[in-house]
Amino acid sequence: MSHFLRPGTRLVRNLCEELGFPQDMPTTLIGDNLGALVMAQNPQFHKWSKHIETKWHWIHDLVEHGVVQTESVQDTEQTTDALTKALTRPKHKCHTIEMEIASI
Repeated sequence: MSHFLRPGTRLVRNLCEELGFPQDMPTTLIGDNLGALVMAQNPQFHKWSKHIETKWHWIHDLVEHGVVQTESVQDTEQTTDALTKALTRPKHKCHTIEMEIASI
């Protein structure tokens, strides 16, 4: 979640603003890693989270300031799997339709 979000969230929001689309609502970040989503909401110290560097806690600040909100998605509904995993033909077709990718 973190590698893209730091530059990407502000970049996309600023681009939308410049194009005349006000960003009045938080950007929704959808993920399937419940641990990461919980840490974004409440980064309190736990035994299992002590290895996470404090520089990655910036996402909690974005959530706290209402810039982003997080939402959980089940693995079966993860559209980006079509780009990262070998899927069955029906599932791949479903996800490419969701992304509006057409074969040429």
